[in-house]
Amino acid sequence: MKRRNLAAAVVFLALMLGSTAAASQGSQPEGLGPLPVQVRTVQIAVPVSVLPHDPEGVFTSLIADLYVPQATGPFPLVEISHDWPGTRRSLAGWGRLLASHGYVVIVPDRRGSSAIDTAPPPIASVGESGLDVPADIVDLGENVNSDDMLRVVRWAEAQNSDTTSALYGKVDSKHVALAGHSIGGYYATFAVAKAQSAGPRITTLLLLDPTDERLGNYALDSSLAVAPSLQLPTEVLASEEKTHPIQCNMSFGPDCTIVSEQEYAALTHTSALYGLRIVGAVHTDVEDYGSQSRTEPQLMFERYGISWLNYWLKNDCTALDYLNGSAALTDQQSGRIALFQGSRLPGSC
Repeated sequence: MKRRNLAAAVVFLALMLGSTAAASQGSQPEGLGPLPVQVRTVQIAVPVSVLPHDPEGVFTSLIADLYVPQATGPFPLVEISHDWPGTRRSLAGWGRLLASHGYVVIVPDRRGSSAIDTAPPPIASVGESGLDVPADIVDLGENVNSDDMLRVVRWAEAQNSDTTSALYGKVDSKHVALAGHSIGGYYATFAVAKAQSAGPRITTLLLLDPTDERLGNYALDSSLAVAPSLQLPTEVLASEEKTHPIQCNMSFGPDCTIVSEQEYAALTHTSALYGLRIVGAVHTDVEDYGSQSRTEPQLMFERYGISWLNYWLKNDCTALDYLNGSAALTDQQSGRIALFQGSRLPGSC
């Protein structure tokens, strides 16, 4: 009898420990959240805006994927701008992941990328196979694309009161983040600068290995000149920035465009600032097409990006553990991340 009781106790303890481990793993920011997600593709009208360096302004619409939690809202809104050349598909994993944790997520194509989606079926079918990226080559300036990021936010906020919309009652306009990967971070920087004076209200900015729009040593409009004007909380997550050509730090030469370190240093007036390097990551590790298997660098980008959003958009105090607490220290000691110097974070909630 005693042996059976002992065996039962061992089994019970093993089950409890297994359950605790599973709960701990599930509670990590990069783990899939509890909410079911609906994905919708929408076409958003935008005005003609033709400027000398913005030929994409001739298009009158852009296409976006909406990731909407299937629960009672409202939810914080996150808009993420993709890399160059590229399309919204490269951030599908981010969209589903964030929405499962209770965010409304919009991943838009830029106008040039969207053009191929509205093309006749034979061309559109090529686009679905991933060959649509050349359409993004027409993105040459920041004006139209940064304005469009703000137009998408205003569109989503208006949809919140439209009873026929998938976003009806879902959007919390008081908690809005802009995010961008690569040149998407470049456009997001300009968008936030414009929003500070003209609206809409943006709560925080997430820059995922941002680049400048450079041709050799020439930058059309450098985000580094705009960064000191930003005042809102900002996070910069960087790759190793060592992949030539293009996907390397601009300090390495004119064929390099990544400015993660430089923009972090230029963000001198933000109310809060946090930055780190994902050890071993390359520039494209930010991308997540929604595969069930993700690399460790992908997980780290998502862990620290989502932690930042959880803190600033949800006032989630537990997220600080991944920013200036024991979880961040563990990742540093294990060689997964390397913090940038000069972070400015609240000590507690």
